[in-house]
Amino acid sequence: MEVGLVGIDAPERGGPYRAALAAVIILSLLLVLGVVALVAGFVRQYRLYQQDHAPAVAAASLQLAPGTHILSATVQGNRLLLHVQTPAGGALEVIDLDSGKLAAEVKETGP
Repeated sequence: MEVGLVGIDAPERGGPYRAALAAVIILSLLLVLGVVALVAGFVRQYRLYQQDHAPAVAAASLQLAPGTHILSATVQGNRLLLHVQTPAGGALEVIDLDSGKLAAEVKETGP
């Protein structure tokens, strides 16, 4: 006993059908490869982003003598230049940003 639709012939699966099927398969593979490449690109960019952003450094503290005021602060390279006014006169303090330590201090001389 054969099961099927009476009076309806199955469509022929000739050249155009096979070409369309091949096109669907190829385009589906290209779509999957595109999504994989997109995810790989996001991962690559995220890794590059993480390399460019160094971890946060702990905040440094600076003890100033009583009565000392910071007049200006400038960063040049890896040095922090602080122009301070002390009760004894002005001074320029140079702090190494890599170590956080005082690298130099230049005091102003009186008139």
